Amino acid sequence: MMTGSTGTDRYNAVAAGLHWLIAILLFVQIYVGWTFGDMDRGPARDLWFDWHKTLGFAILVLSLVRLGWRIANPPPALPTAMPRWERIGAGLSHLAFYVILIGLPLTGWAAVSTGRAALTSDMTSLVGGLSWPLIPGLPRGLHGPMEDVHGLLVKVTYALVILHVGAALKHQFLDKGRLAGRMWPFPRN
Repeated sequence: MMTGSTGTDRYNAVAAGLHWLIAILLFVQIYVGWTFGDMDRGPARDLWFDWHKTLGFAILVLSLVRLGWRIANPPPALPTAMPRWERIGAGLSHLAFYVILIGLPLTGWAAVSTGRAALTSDMTSLVGGLSWPLIPGLPRGLHGPMEDVHGLLVKVTYALVILHVGAALKHQFLDKGRLAGRMWPFPRN
């Protein structure tokens, strides 16, 4: 393995595995969110909404695990030859992803905790007959603002995903470097 100054050090297997698992769940979540959001109320929509909540809680838990792992196991250094603005951009985009991957589920959880479900139960339904506790003590007046913030974060997520994928493609194909390969789940020779 080369030194961190070349930017070819790889993320460890746990970091890479969590990255790809969360990425897959995020893309599935985007599809589920688009689908159930356009459905009429009823049992089918309720099932899709249960999937949306289940995926959201999974993303939240995995993102917290990933953040803890990153704190305990710092990522490899970026190449010293990389322009300063790109290094700053990489740092800011990673920070933004953690804010999104934790903030989106939390605002969704808060919206559910102040919505109709909170009138009849202190739990919300997930898939497979599972349930998750609502956040206690939140005023119902927060429901609309939490839905609004959740919707805004969704739009920021779209932009951030496009930026992230675009940057990875740039590094891989335009720069012809090995920077994007640092996150592949399996080493490539």
